Amino acid sequence: MVFLTVFTPAYNRASTLPRTYESLCDQECKEFIWLIVDDGSTDATEKVILQFCNESVCNIRYIKKENGGKHTAHNLAVDFAKGDYF
Repeated sequence: MVFLTVFTPAYNRASTLPRTYESLCDQECKEFIWLIVDDGSTDATEKVILQFCNESVCNIRYIKKENGGKHTAHNLAVDFAKGDYF
């Protein structure tokens, strides 16, 4: 059961996403999806996220799109959110 969606908009955040990932993996309650919308990153963001997905520690939904600004990432995320809370 998915209780909530934890949303992270990402643009060139390969260096900061591991800290968020570790925090989410440490949560006792695992009834969430971590929704990451990559807004056209040009660094190693995709590689880092795919590594998280391969570890299968928490439920991750990754969407990569062309760069359009943070607001477009938020708008897209609303369409993919699951659970009661976002």
